[in-house]
Amino acid sequence: MKYDLTQKMTPFLDKHLIFPILNFLRELDIYNKADIQKAELTLLETSNMIDFAVDRYEEAGNEVPEYLIEKRALIVEQISAARESEIRLLETLEDEESVKRMQGFKSMSEICDNFDVTPAQIEGLVSYAKLQFECGNYALSSELLKHYRVIVDKESDRMTSKMGISCIWGSIASCLLNRCYDDASDHISTMNELLDTTKMPKKEVLLQKTWLLHWSLTALFNADNVPAKVLEIFLHEKSLSVMSLSCPWLFRYVSACLILNKRLRLTIKETVWIIQQESEQINDPITRFLAALYVDLDFDLAQKELQQCYYVCKADFFLARHWKDFEENARLQIFETYCRIHQCINIDMIASKLNMTPREAELWIVKLIQNAKLDARIDAERSMVVMSKVPPSVYHQVIEKTKNLSFRSTMLLSNLEKRENEKKTEENEKKTAYGRT
Repeated sequence: MKYDLTQKMTPFLDKHLIFPILNFLRELDIYNKADIQKAELTLLETSNMIDFAVDRYEEAGNEVPEYLIEKRALIVEQISAARESEIRLLETLEDEESVKRMQGFKSMSEICDNFDVTPAQIEGLVSYAKLQFECGNYALSSELLKHYRVIVDKESDRMTSKMGISCIWGSIASCLLNRCYDDASDHISTMNELLDTTKMPKKEVLLQKTWLLHWSLTALFNADNVPAKVLEIFLHEKSLSVMSLSCPWLFRYVSACLILNKRLRLTIKETVWIIQQESEQINDPITRFLAALYVDLDFDLAQKELQQCYYVCKADFFLARHWKDFEENARLQIFETYCRIHQCINIDMIASKLNMTPREAELWIVKLIQNAKLDARIDAERSMVVMSKVPPSVYHQVIEKTKNLSFRSTMLLSNLEKRENEKKTEENEKKTAYGRT
């Protein structure tokens, strides 16, 4: 409970994204189950998932409130009325040939004229999709919003309107809940680009980016293959700035990404440095682990923090399923960092740093060598790991020498411009002086 972020994060999540978290917390048994049940029912009552709410009341042995039965009838009536008003467009969208023909038209008005539908029906598609989403029909909602995007794509300003933005948010949520993480990744990228170029007030952009970062966690940690687009957005400097301003607790997940994704090793030090600047706002074993390892080079502290990371990950909805990979990669990072400093390493000593027995550590290192993750050999007589002296690869040398190239180029250009201006000023002064004589 000490490191649980649920109360901080739920204000920035759609209520449908909160239900899986509550279910996780119920199984975890760190909160009173009655409190979790009460929170879940409160959320359900604000949605249209009445059947789900009824099931929860019956599971708890409570009588189903009469107003829920009345609300169910009202919702069925609303959906029926919405479908009736959209029926012409819905029938058109059910025909694959019609959908293909739509893509050939140049404007929304042409689509309306050729298919006998109205602009109001097209706009109403988003409202109908929202009704279905609130009932938990995420696949249908996603499909309806997909059709809407195809239709209004003929008019580029439509997707930047209030209705268009609602459509993108709805598409993100529907795809996340339907576990279509590749599609969700595309929509998250679209929303991020829109927020980067929008004319919204800065305060509103900050709020929406905060929401987007929280929603991105579902794609980052629930997908079998991490969506590269979402990972890039989440770790971008702009996103880190947003976290610093409005949600520093998300640095836990930035740190987790750096540990779980081995391809981020080249940028890990720069990102850890940024995280370290926010240390006053963050009290988290995962961020402290990286700081101990890469900033302080304190291997004993890193090992202690890794032990605490177990409790953090096991109690975190997004990280619980990743603990084994997290522990393996964290140990590897400790070992790699230690190996950069020492050429000969005592196995007993490294075992203590990794929170393993000497036998476990030796077997673990043997596997690393066999899998070509480590260029070393084991000296069994001395119980030592001897690291091979390998010169840095050309690739890494290029990375190191060019990582500040952009900054240096900017400074060079600035100095050239300054020199050119000084030269012009000097020539003007000479001309002025010549005119006076």
